Amino acid sequence: MYERRFQNIMRVALRITSSLNIGDILEMIRDEVKVTLPHAREACLLIFDNEAPEYTRPLHCAVHKNRINCQLCKRGRETIRKALDQPQTVQSSSCQNNSISSDGGDEVLCEIALPISSGGQPLAVLVIMAKKGHSFDEQDVTLLKDLADLATNAIVNSRSYWRMVQAKLTVDNILEHLRPFVPETVQRIVEKNPSAPSLKKQDVDVSILFLDIAGYTTISASLTQDKVNFIIEKYFSSFLDVIYTHEGDINETAGDGLMVIFQGTAEENSLNASKAALAIRRKTMEINNELADRFKPVVVNMGINSGIASVGMTRFHGTSGTRMTFTAAGPVTNLAARIASASKEGDILLGPETAGRIRELTPLYDRGPVKFKNVKEEVQIFSLVRSH
Repeated sequence: MYERRFQNIMRVALRITSSLNIGDILEMIRDEVKVTLPHAREACLLIFDNEAPEYTRPLHCAVHKNRINCQLCKRGRETIRKALDQPQTVQSSSCQNNSISSDGGDEVLCEIALPISSGGQPLAVLVIMAKKGHSFDEQDVTLLKDLADLATNAIVNSRSYWRMVQAKLTVDNILEHLRPFVPETVQRIVEKNPSAPSLKKQDVDVSILFLDIAGYTTISASLTQDKVNFIIEKYFSSFLDVIYTHEGDINETAGDGLMVIFQGTAEENSLNASKAALAIRRKTMEINNELADRFKPVVVNMGINSGIASVGMTRFHGTSGTRMTFTAAGPVTNLAARIASASKEGDILLGPETAGRIRELTPLYDRGPVKFKNVKEEVQIFSLVRSH
């Protein structure tokens, strides 16, 4: 008996592994019933899982190949109803009580129903009728249970895969909506290790660029909100492309400004920040010319500072929950903000560390020492702009 079961399972397994279509696999398993039990007259696989249309097509009828989803003709049979009510128990009908009408005459046929379930939930029923004068013994039931187990695995795996795909699509949709609000650096970290992303703060060499639209309060007071929104989106959208092109991450946004983090080697991040600032200045002038007949020109002031900062996620805990933000914290960032606040008339000011790194790569203009609030000593400031 064990040898027969093994050979039977191997034969069916070899057949179904040739197909990736769950509908074809289930029909193969169903049709194998007659090969396994030559005295079986009819075999049907009736799927009752409500989610079945999502992961498999309706099966063709085992008796009439031109019919689809033949469970409709047997759904109400008592043997099947019992199998659905008791998904852990094989149901069989008495041969004496199971008379059915076939081509005008009555035949007494034995019927057996094997429930297919997952976690106690009925998914399908494998129904077999014996030829006239035959019944099912214990060995027959054992062989049929093997086929039912194969069908169970096929259905459960197909349904699980469909659910996993749906979950992934849901997550992808959520992430797509969140992507505009998440810095590129965080996205790369999460994509590299989704299950355990390393978002702890680390000391990293960076260049920090602060950008500010001069006179934003005056603009807001003199224009309608729609026009203010148009101006901000028009300019900042062009800045966004420039920043990403030069490998910067927008960390914080305010109504009139941005904080951008540039990572890489000391020379790379300083040069990228400087190139981005000059490109933003050119973009600003281009848009000013484009909108000259509609709005007053916009002035963008910028400041850059470089050095070691604590880069990673900062958590804010409150009674309503925890909020996290990706940032670069420390004196380097603070000084970058101070330098940006000292920039006037579209200037691009640099701290001494940034200037020292790119001095041989681009023209710089000495603005002299500047005293900043909460900074003990004067800071030598340089500019990427000849005059301001």
